[in-house]
Amino acid sequence: MLRITLPRALVFCAILLNFLATEPARSAPPLPVTTRGTITVYAQGAGEPDDVAVAPDGTVYYSDLHLNRVIAVNPRGQWTPVSPRIRAPEGLVALADGRVLVAEQETNRLYMLDPLTQVLTPFFSVGNVTANPGIDGLSPYGTTGDFLIPDAPTGRLLRLNAAGTTLTQIADRFRRPTAAVIDADGTLYVCDEYGYQIDKITPDGMITVLARITLPDDLALDGRGGLWVNSLRGTIYRIDLATHATEAVVTLLGEPHGLALLPDGSLIIADATGNRLYRLTLP
Repeated sequence: MLRITLPRALVFCAILLNFLATEPARSAPPLPVTTRGTITVYAQGAGEPDDVAVAPDGTVYYSDLHLNRVIAVNPRGQWTPVSPRIRAPEGLVALADGRVLVAEQETNRLYMLDPLTQVLTPFFSVGNVTANPGIDGLSPYGTTGDFLIPDAPTGRLLRLNAAGTTLTQIADRFRRPTAAVIDADGTLYVCDEYGYQIDKITPDGMITVLARITLPDDLALDGRGGLWVNSLRGTIYRIDLATHATEAVVTLLGEPHGLALLPDGSLIIADATGNRLYRLTLP
């Protein structure tokens, strides 16, 4: 009897191909559940989508902690890297001139990115003398051109002028501030992740607790009297700023991180562990 001995590598490949042929196809993860509007997949992520920003023209940008780059998403849901490698990219602010301000968490530095040329220019170094993780989120300071910086490692809320030359402290003693937004009347809302709460700062500097939420990470004002908040435990909340009522709107997410509003008022949600961007279309 003739025996034919196959190399081990060929045997392994044959076994692997047989396994793949018989293994049932994995279904896509189920959609999260919402009590308002409809939720759909806006785009598949590049690995681990984190913070989100929407440009005036509607382009969605997100920082991805798997590729360590900033990603642009077109209206068809197709994504493209638009930055060189960044050491843990986090907070983003999309500017009117097309540039994007990016926080590099590992160094606690801010860079200005030109998505067209993918050139990254140093903008400001906040510094970090602690052993705590660096900046998580960024946001515009209203229409002034300045920036809000929740300095997560030191527990401070900072304001940086538009030129990137002057840094001013607004408040401190947060546990780990990861996001902040400012309303039209000058009221600030701060997400204190390790404090498990959302704080409200009135224009006269008074700080009060607006809501208590487990591991809140990001904020978005909807312009209709509501503040959207994510919990890293998989839920998106809406806080009514008039009544302070807190409603769990979206549930069964993996680990939601970034939140941002599209020009039509839809909410973009970045789910890091689900590797997806979702769109919550509201009535």
